[in-house]
Amino acid sequence: NPTGDAFDPEEDEPVLELAWPHLQIVYEFFLRFIESADFNTNIAKKYIDHHFILQLLELFDSEDPRERDFLKTTLHRIYGKFLNLRAFIRRSINNVFFQFIYEKERHNGIAELLEILGRYP
Repeated sequence: NPTGDAFDPEEDEPVLELAWPHLQIVYEFFLRFIESADFNTNIAKKYIDHHFILQLLELFDSEDPRERDFLKTTLHRIYGKFLNLRAFIRRSINNVFFQFIYEKERHNGIAELLEILGRYP
């Protein structure tokens, strides 16, 4: 947020990331990589781990709805391909909810995270 004020999604227009054209390329590349028929989850497990998931979840607090949408799609794909990470992903999303309820005043990605949990009971 260029003004430095707290972003209120109900009152403020979303602040679009100026570097989005560059970020979009990275998100699209990573998404296509995960969706590729040649993608090997056994090799990727070395890199897409608990630490990676936690860092990915931190990005959901972005003010830019385009970024949150790509993150949601990416996390959907990871959830679908990495069965060993499913329980950890659900627990980690629940932890984000608990932080939002008890510690933070706001979190921009709550709706997207709810969508993810709603799709995978």
